[in-house]
Amino acid sequence: MAADQSIQPARSGAEHPELDMLEAIHEKNQSMAWQSRADALQGLSKTVSKQRNEILSDDLRRKIRTAIMKERSGDVRGPGDRFRSLIAAEQVGVDFSALKKIQDAAHRQVATTFAGASNRFRYSETVVGSSPDWFASPPPIIWTPLPDPNREKVFRPPFMGSWDRFIQNQATGDGRVIANDSYLDGTSRLGSKIVARNHDASDVDIISVRRETGYLVRFKTLRTGILQVKADLQSLYCHHSVVTEDEFGWSDFNASTRSRLVLAVFWNWEDVDPANETSDQWFVAGISCSGDGESYPGDTTQVQPGQRRIVNLYTTMAIEENVKVWIYVGLADEIWAFLNDVSIDIAIDSSWLLNSLSVRSI
Repeated sequence: MAADQSIQPARSGAEHPELDMLEAIHEKNQSMAWQSRADALQGLSKTVSKQRNEILSDDLRRKIRTAIMKERSGDVRGPGDRFRSLIAAEQVGVDFSALKKIQDAAHRQVATTFAGASNRFRYSETVVGSSPDWFASPPPIIWTPLPDPNREKVFRPPFMGSWDRFIQNQATGDGRVIANDSYLDGTSRLGSKIVARNHDASDVDIISVRRETGYLVRFKTLRTGILQVKADLQSLYCHHSVVTEDEFGWSDFNASTRSRLVLAVFWNWEDVDPANETSDQWFVAGISCSGDGESYPGDTTQVQPGQRRIVNLYTTMAIEENVKVWIYVGLADEIWAFLNDVSIDIAIDSSWLLNSLSVRSI
């Protein structure tokens, strides 16, 4: 099975030796993690394809296609290809019950691989508002002659560094990644445009595309405690799209789009992983859909242009007093699809402004 897959090196827009080291460590770690997941998904695709072919062989599929073509007519009021394919499959003795069990088991495995286990505890809070809300009350900062550990330190554009942190492309079979572009401008804009399609998913195919972009600031802790990072963002546009078309009566698919807001804190450059990383898993909930491919969500506006969102993110571990850390906040856009005889066009086109970052130890 052919596969279109790659992971590209991260790039940052700041000239700093520590950031160079951070990029190298992160790239090595993410490459291994991504390759492990890509191999697992590729193996799952091959396993499911083999199991399905034991029930629905290539010879049976050709017979069903031939039967459909013979019975086609110009009458639009007559039964469609989906109905005729089910009848033809039943006539040649396809075990639909066994086929359904294989498909359900595969969907459970791939959903766990892509989305991960659900977390009932969220280390984030979200406030949704519009642009005028900012002027309704003064910023929550009071300047004092000496550093006050109870006050937030506010960072505004331009930030200390920008980071095109993660780029992933994976598409099996006839799947293609059409676009994986960043909107990162090095000042305050972040987001991405990721587009993939598979117009001939005649086998069990997978699509997985991701882009993560964000900004970095330098912060010195004034007390021992966890970090609270308040990110103030404003939407320029946020479109998510899933369009499908079924090819046979037993077709099914599972697809999702999602945008996460990520917080990572780095201070020990000898570590392989970021010192601490958390995220708002549903910053933009996106689309989650499944079925036979006959109906689909289409293009959706997930967040209205100009809408403002303030998200409080918290580290899951305390950091000692008087430690200098790099704080990264970024937007991770991800699309994925698990296809069984379903054609798909799937995309995210999302651009945001990061108005400010407010940081304090609590």
